[in-house]
Amino acid sequence: MLPKSRRLSRKDFLIAKSQGKTYKFFHFSATVYLTSPQPSPTAKTRAKGEKLGKGERSSGEVFPRFAIVTSSRLHKLAVVRNRLRRRIYDQLKNWSTGQLVNCIIYPHPSMLNLNNEEISAALNSFLSKVTPT
Repeated sequence: MLPKSRRLSRKDFLIAKSQGKTYKFFHFSATVYLTSPQPSPTAKTRAKGEKLGKGERSSGEVFPRFAIVTSSRLHKLAVVRNRLRRRIYDQLKNWSTGQLVNCIIYPHPSMLNLNNEEISAALNSFLSKVTPT
């Protein structure tokens, strides 16, 4: 599971859903919303106890945030839907970029039949296409 700081909040989810660009792939669809990170002081100039900005690490580096939507149309059993969600989150855990990317992933039923390597390949090809370098 991704840490909470790497998952989209409800407010950011609604913004990304309404203002993001939707991409359709064979195994999933995704909505991507590129944002600039909230300006906040660096770790050295930050006052003691001051919180980090959204999508920011203590080193000042920004990272992408994700949400995965698995509805009952995907599969009847919640166990199967949650297992797929965890597998996707596990593949996204190590992915990072220099920009703050809010991404909502909608898996299709065909994704249930993929193994971890195939899920990783599908997500990596998608993420390399949608994020600017």
